[in-house]
Amino acid sequence: MTAVGTDTTLLFCEGVPRSLDARLLNHVLSGQTGKLIVPAHGKQGFRAFIAGYLESYHPVPPYFGFRDRDFDARPPDLAALIRLPGNRPIFLSYRACIESYLLDPALIEAYWSENHRQGPAWQYGPSPRADQIETWIRDAAESITHYQAARWALARIKPSDRWPEVPTTWTDGSGDLPSSLEKESCLNHAKSLVREYITQSNLVPEKLLEQRYEEYVNKFAAEAFWSRSEYSVWFHGKDLQKAMGRLRPSWLSLTAFCSWAVDRIDLIRYPDLMELKAKVAG
Repeated sequence: MTAVGTDTTLLFCEGVPRSLDARLLNHVLSGQTGKLIVPAHGKQGFRAFIAGYLESYHPVPPYFGFRDRDFDARPPDLAALIRLPGNRPIFLSYRACIESYLLDPALIEAYWSENHRQGPAWQYGPSPRADQIETWIRDAAESITHYQAARWALARIKPSDRWPEVPTTWTDGSGDLPSSLEKESCLNHAKSLVREYITQSNLVPEKLLEQRYEEYVNKFAAEAFWSRSEYSVWFHGKDLQKAMGRLRPSWLSLTAFCSWAVDRIDLIRYPDLMELKAKVAG
């Protein structure tokens, strides 16, 4: 553990050192002194990690927690941090995850053009136009619409906060897409998760799942949802990244792109990240 004084502010995040999470926060805190980013691994033990980390400090230094929103809360109408209930200053990102901030047409075009100028070692050729990249992102988002509706529906059927989490996917996790993204397949797989959960509680009927699922299917079918690119906020960035790779496997390594982009995003475009910057600055 790195010793810190009461004049050092701790910022806990998901992941490990040099993960996208820690690197994004290094970018957010660029120019600030007296700050220490502490990777806390996964989100499931996030609160416990923070509590354990702080036990040896008397007094406790100022601190904040910041982690992916995932499907744990609906994004607010205005872009802002989402504070978790409780007395700890732990905040969720406005967008679903770090990748959701990176998959930007202009940023992808800049990365592609920069690498193309390096010469023959670049295997992907010249960059498509930004509007073609935007279409790529949108087409990928459309392909996962029913999967995202199922994940949101599963996230909203837990009887109360006291109950265990209902899984929000039948795959190995975000970024691991199911083989079929069709509506019936997504709903049937979601129902199978609910049936398993019913063995613990009879308070989660399949009917509620179907109701929630249709709500999100309808929301994601609205013209305004697409014209305003709201999928960039509501859809999980890791799923979107995977769908983009599946749709255009020869276009680009998005893993390499994200590693490049995380240090270069324009923070002013993201009010929640600017809000975090201000909070940590004190």
